[in-house]
Amino acid sequence: MGRPRRFDENALIDAAEELFWSRGFDGTSVEDVSAATGVGNGSIYAAYSNKMGLFVAVLDRYCDRRAAFVQATLDATGGSAKHAVRVYFDAVIADCGSHPDRRGCLMLNTLAHMGDRVPAVTTVIGRATQRMETAVAHRLRGPGFDELPEAEISALSAHVVMVSQGLIQLSRLGTSPPRLAEIAAVSADLLPTA
Repeated sequence: MGRPRRFDENALIDAAEELFWSRGFDGTSVEDVSAATGVGNGSIYAAYSNKMGLFVAVLDRYCDRRAAFVQATLDATGGSAKHAVRVYFDAVIADCGSHPDRRGCLMLNTLAHMGDRVPAVTTVIGRATQRMETAVAHRLRGPGFDELPEAEISALSAHVVMVSQGLIQLSRLGTSPPRLAEIAAVSADLLPTA
């Protein structure tokens, strides 16, 4: 049994997330994380083995929170599934606007940068994407969708997640919130109506 960690793991992950998200994996060192947190390099290496181990821990928590965001937004929205999806898209657009540096999404940035080279990254992102699609599918099962075969609900759910990720990427390019809202509205209107 390993020794207990003598640092606040949540604070370390928070600081490392900020660094990796703003500077990227290659632009962030364990020394940077150590300097930002006051946790010694040795303690970081003992806890995570290497920079990639730390990064995967950061990415795993980030992706878990993103999947929870999708679930919570859809669950908290009353009305039709179409309305819930529109509210979800609006929440994504608002979240994008909360990052004036247009850093995008750590999950999508990571997938583009290293997803095909690092199996652990692909696993974490794939699991989070599946959770997002499952949350959407759960919300789509009901009036207006109850006649649809499960395969179509699954495809619609993947489409909704894909549109939300596209909104994030367009935001990173500097697309204005009103334009993002137009795209979201058209995408939501494609869903069946109860």
